Amino acid sequence: MTSPLDIARQVIADEADALRQMAARLNSDFDRVLDTIRAARPPIVVSGLGKSGHIAQKIAASLTSTGTPAVFMHPVEALHGDLGIVTERQCLIALSRSGNTEEMLRLVAHFRRLGGPVIGITQNPASRLAELCRHVIQLPEVSEAGPLNLAPTTSCVLMLAAGDALAMALLHKSGFQAEDFAQYHPEGALGRRLLLRAEDLMHAGEALPVVPADAAFHDLLVEMTRKQLGLALIVESDGRMLGTLTDGDLRRIFERVGDPHGIDARTAYTKSRRSAADPRVPTSTIKPTHPAVECLRIMQTGQITSLVVTDDAGRPIGLLRLMDLLGAGLG
Repeated sequence: MTSPLDIARQVIADEADALRQMAARLNSDFDRVLDTIRAARPPIVVSGLGKSGHIAQKIAASLTSTGTPAVFMHPVEALHGDLGIVTERQCLIALSRSGNTEEMLRLVAHFRRLGGPVIGITQNPASRLAELCRHVIQLPEVSEAGPLNLAPTTSCVLMLAAGDALAMALLHKSGFQAEDFAQYHPEGALGRRLLLRAEDLMHAGEALPVVPADAAFHDLLVEMTRKQLGLALIVESDGRMLGTLTDGDLRRIFERVGDPHGIDARTAYTKSRRSAADPRVPTSTIKPTHPAVECLRIMQTGQITSLVVTDDAGRPIGLLRLMDLLGAGLG
C-alpha cells in the first residue's frame, strides 16, 4: 500500500527528473533569449495567471535583485490600465503551462502592439502563445507530480527554474558582482558586510569624548562620565591624538597618584600606562571609510574593544566599538 511518505518522495523524484530533462534540452536558443532581454528597455515585464502568476512575481523579483530591472504585471489588470507603463522596446516574459490561457493571450496581443518582443515559457510548443512569441523556453512535456496529475506542481517548479536560469545567466553575462548585489540588498547580511563603513557606525560629534591634554583631571572624569563610552580621547593642542584613557586606566591612576585631581589629562595618560618601562602603545586608529567588517577583524585579532576613527591629519572624528559592530549583525 502506498504511504504518504512514498507519495512525497515520488513527487520530489518526478520533479527532479523533469528538471534534468529541462537542463538537457537548453541550447544556443537560450543565448538569443538573453540577448533579447539585454537589448530591451527596462524594466522587463513578467506575467502569469494563477500559480504561474505567483512564479512570475518571484522571477521578476529575482531579475530585479540581480541587475535586470523587472516588474510583475497581472494579465487582467494589464488590460484595465496597467499596460500604461509599457513602452516600445520593452520585453514581456509570459508564463503559461498550456500556452492557451485566454487572459494571457489577450495581454500578449496588446503588449506586442505597444511594446517589444515577447518571450514565452510554456509546455506546449504548438500553442497560440508559442506562435505569438519571438522566443519560447519550452518546458518538458511531463505530467504534474502527484497522484491526481491535477495541481500545478512540476510545471511550477520548471517555470521557477527557467526564471532562475535567466536571472543567473544574465547576471553572469553582465558581469554582476557581489558588490552590486549588496547595493540592492543593503539591509541583508551580505549588504551589511560589503557596504557598511566605520563612519556608518561610529560615535561622532557631541557624542565623542575628546579631552585636551592640558585639561584638568576633573574635566577628564566629567567628560568620560557624560559620554558613557568607557574611555576618553586625549588630544594635543593641534587636535591630533595623544592616546586613549579607559576606565581601567583610571584605576591605575588612583593607585599610583595620591591626589590625581591636581594633574592634567596628559599626566593622567602617562601615569595610566601599565608600566613606566613599557614603550608607548600606539592607539589603534582607522579611517572613516574603512570597511566595518575589516574593523571587526582588527578588533578580534588584536583583542581590543574599540577603534578610534581619525581624519587625514590624525585628529579623532569618531569612535567605533566592538558592540556597535556586533549590534549591526557583523559578528
